[in-house]
Amino acid sequence: MYTPSRPVYYASFGRRPKSLLSREEKFNLAIAMGALTICLTLTFNYGLAGTLAKIRTDPTHVIFIAVIAGVTTATGFAMHELAHKFVAQRYGCWAEFRYSIQGLLIALFTAAIGFLFAAPGAVYIAGNVGKRENGIISIAGPLTNVVVAIVTLPIAVFFNHSYLAYAAMTVAYFNAFLAAFNMVPIMPLDGAKVVRWNMGIYIISLVLMVGLLVITFVIQPSIQP
Repeated sequence: MYTPSRPVYYASFGRRPKSLLSREEKFNLAIAMGALTICLTLTFNYGLAGTLAKIRTDPTHVIFIAVIAGVTTATGFAMHELAHKFVAQRYGCWAEFRYSIQGLLIALFTAAIGFLFAAPGAVYIAGNVGKRENGIISIAGPLTNVVVAIVTLPIAVFFNHSYLAYAAMTVAYFNAFLAAFNMVPIMPLDGAKVVRWNMGIYIISLVLMVGLLVITFVIQPSIQP
């Protein structure tokens, strides 16, 4: 259960922002999204060395990959975190995203050597919620990834042999992977909190998300730019 203890180091705590996000949260989200976009760009180009080599030979390709990385970050990461936030707020909680400097540094380091391990931050929540509310708040993020993947996967198939198809497939696969990964029943991942709430809903959701990931994995090689 979340406790209503005041996170005193968050200036926005207890205040109603003038817009959907407080200025502090916008700053944290922008930092995390910018860093993840860089990380994905590096990873898609096989690390820092590969990216620098590609900049010299085909800078347009790097720009294209960076745009895809930005869209992937916005749909896969930002929408996931904001889903947690808005559902938590529906239950009367204070909820805002904060980046993790350690997580972002690890992400940048791993991306520079060609693979990505990222824990860019999380939505911090203060309020009184039980197992049911906590489970619903937690599953909202992965379900958002599922919706994005289901929407973008047909675009990739229908517009195959185009740059749009390649971009849509990347977004679909990344979102399907995030949905399935976050349902692993180990804290602090979402799956652990869903299990504590309702095992039946957890199993159904996990089957759906793993199945979607398998479908995107099978289709992905056939999608060509």
